[in-house]
Amino acid sequence: MYRSILILTGVFAALCAGTLLLPLPVGWQFLILVLLFAALFGSFSFRHRTEWPELWRVWLFSTLVSFFQVFPDWFLSAVLEVLIFPEDGLFKFGTVSGYMAGLWAIPFFYILLGTRLYQSSYSSSQWLAHGSDFKGALVGAAIALLIFGCSEATLWMLGSWYAQNVMVIGHVALYVLIPEFLLGFFLYQYFHESQNRGWAIHLYNAAKVSLLYTGCLALSYLLLEKVA
Repeated sequence: MYRSILILTGVFAALCAGTLLLPLPVGWQFLILVLLFAALFGSFSFRHRTEWPELWRVWLFSTLVSFFQVFPDWFLSAVLEVLIFPEDGLFKFGTVSGYMAGLWAIPFFYILLGTRLYQSSYSSSQWLAHGSDFKGALVGAAIALLIFGCSEATLWMLGSWYAQNVMVIGHVALYVLIPEFLLGFFLYQYFHESQNRGWAIHLYNAAKVSLLYTGCLALSYLLLEKVA
C-alpha cells in the first residue's frame, strides 16, 4: 500500500508543479490541485477499498473534515482578522477562498496514513476496529505539527493565505502551533471513533474536529496575543 501511495504522491507532485505553471489566477490553480488530489487518491482508494479498506475510510474522513475547516478559517479571517486570503480570482465562503474546503483533505490524508504506518503491526481490520490509541494520537499530532508548520512557512510564497497582526517566526504564526498539534490528535481520535458507525456519526465527528480546533485557536490567540 505505501509503495503505491508513494508513487501516486510523485505523480500528484508532478501534476502540481505543472498546474502552478499555468497562466491562471492563484485561486484556480489551488482549486485544480484540490480536484486532482480528490480524483487521484479518491479513485485509487475506492478501487482498493476491499484490499486496503483503511485507505478508503481515511480519504473519506479527511474529505469530510476538510469541508468543515472553512469555519475556523472564517473565524480567524473575519472575526479575529489575523488571517488574510488575498483576492485570488476564485469564489469565497465569506472571507475564505473556496479551495480551502478541500485543501485540508491533503494533509489530513497523510496524517492518518502516518499513524497507520506507525501502527503497521495491526491488520487493516484490526486497525479500523481497535479504537483510538493515545500514542497513535500523539504521532498524528506530531505529524500534523510538522506538515502545518512547513505549510505556514512556505505557502505564502504561492500567493495563498498569510498571517497578520500576530507574533510570527518567519511567516509562521506562533498562536496556531499548539492548536495545529491538537488538530492532528483530534483527527486521529475521531477518525477511529467513527469507524463501523453510520454516516451521521461520521459527519458529527468531522464537525467536532473542526469545532474543537476553532476553540483551541481562540484560546491560544487569547493567551499568546492578548495576555502574554
